[in-house]
Amino acid sequence: MAAYADEAHVIENRRLYAQKFDLADQIIGDRYGYRRPGGGFFLWLNVTQHGGGEAVTLRLWREAGLRVVPGRYLARDQSDGTNPGEGYIRVAIVQDRETTAEALHRLVNTLG
Repeated sequence: MAAYADEAHVIENRRLYAQKFDLADQIIGDRYGYRRPGGGFFLWLNVTQHGGGEAVTLRLWREAGLRVVPGRYLARDQSDGTNPGEGYIRVAIVQDRETTAEALHRLVNTLG
């Protein structure tokens, strides 16, 4: 099928996400345990020192108008009762470049 043979949109999307990860590299830097992922469109940030995932999620919504997801909501509790997502937030970088940059600046300005 001809539609599946066209990879131009895939190449373009990869380029756009690479630009947004470049923004995260510049704006977030080494804060919150940030490491540039090998792919995808999410950032996983360690916010343990800022009160944990749920507290930070509420704070970012109330103070900065940002919607993020607590990491523990996306991970399964382990047999020992721990949750690997505890203390993290997941940030989707799915908006355009300008909106993503603004959101990342607001996140850093809110959390420090």
